[in-house]
Amino acid sequence: MNIDPKMIIGNWADGWALDQHTLHSSTDGSGGAVHPEFNTERTELGEAVFKLKYRNDRTQVEPIAHTVAEFIRSRSELADIKAVLAVPPSDTRRSFQPLQALADRIGSLLGLPAPDDFLFKAKATVPLKSIAGKRSRRLELEGVFDVIDQRFESMHVLLFDDLFRSGETLKAATAALLFQGNAAKVSVVAATSTRSHR
Repeated sequence: MNIDPKMIIGNWADGWALDQHTLHSSTDGSGGAVHPEFNTERTELGEAVFKLKYRNDRTQVEPIAHTVAEFIRSRSELADIKAVLAVPPSDTRRSFQPLQALADRIGSLLGLPAPDDFLFKAKATVPLKSIAGKRSRRLELEGVFDVIDQRFESMHVLLFDDLFRSGETLKAATAALLFQGNAAKVSVVAATSTRSHR
């Protein structure tokens, strides 16, 4: 897959979003004012993430995971990572968790563990896409993440997400890995990023 990586800045050591999610989106006038229909053009990676996450197209796991693993292998900053950790899901009731499926496959390709029981949500949150503003999202995420044990103490771990928006989720998860999990270093890779980071 073609990608256009950009650095993302936060409380992590190194971070990248591999491509934008959408190139542009416009309404075609149908659907009325209340529920307008949108024509959205996504990047190749953005389209694959969309199909996996919102259309349950599991055939997208392999190409996305290969793209992410290839990028990780190409970065000397990530040569010493000891685990690939997916951001815990908002909806734990789903039988298939796309983000964890990706982390599992990326970990497998890199020969690294991708445990789904290490980083977890200590309390429920509302979906962040329904919350406007970085400060409101930060407050919603305060104390949300925790770790189950110290298995990655003093190690460099990779935190993986499918979409980078404001970065507040990744910052909260990174803080838990550093302060509760005592990781030596956390780096971040997001498959895609929104055009606006508010």
